Amino acid sequence: MLLLTLFAALTIVVAAVLWLVSVLGQGWLYNDLARHLPLRALAGGAVMSLFLTAWCAIYRADPGRFDTLVSFKTERLEGTYDEFESIRKVGKDEKKPVRFIRRGETNDFESAENRKPWNRSDADGMVVALLIREKGKDQPTRFDANIKPDGTFPQPEDTKFEADRGRRYMDQSGLGKVYRKRSMAVIGNLFANGLHLALWVAVLWPVMRFTLGHAVGFGLVLWGVTMIAVQPALFGLVTK
Repeated sequence: MLLLTLFAALTIVVAAVLWLVSVLGQGWLYNDLARHLPLRALAGGAVMSLFLTAWCAIYRADPGRFDTLVSFKTERLEGTYDEFESIRKVGKDEKKPVRFIRRGETNDFESAENRKPWNRSDADGMVVALLIREKGKDQPTRFDANIKPDGTFPQPEDTKFEADRGRRYMDQSGLGKVYRKRSMAVIGNLFANGLHLALWVAVLWPVMRFTLGHAVGFGLVLWGVTMIAVQPALFGLVTK
């Protein structure tokens, strides 16, 4: 029902915008208006609204997968966990995993046995892996530290614990939060946003009867406004 209401409302609003832009733009540029302008605006509004509503439906099912050019991300949060087992290495030997639990609502973890804060390295050795018991899996998943070839850690902000050949990871600053890298994320988002622009141009050119050059110019403006101001509001509405 929400998406149907959204489609109807967008059709009216976009049709009104197309009609206003065409009246002002064509009256100024061509000294004449295209025939049946209100019907053309309604048809163009329906096309754009159908596209935007479909995008909202995809976004609601998987937030962030396809987003605007200024907001899309190449990874998504796959799960949040409040405990893990930390594996330390002393010399060439890995020690028995030690269980750590989250401290309240913070990003800090402490030992379940002695409340000692988690550190990636100290006098007891350096952490080489974390074990996460993920939902739906019988065995814990091992996330290996991205230790440099010389055997040292990167800077804290660059330290990650990775699984599945780096396709999934946890940042040191966000332990317990497992992220998955989205394959083809850049190409997919460029295609979605490019299609969005192409539809504005198509609506303004053959439908509203602007010349191609003017359709591209007005289309770029409408595309930019929609991307920066309208789409974030729509995505927030459908994911509330």
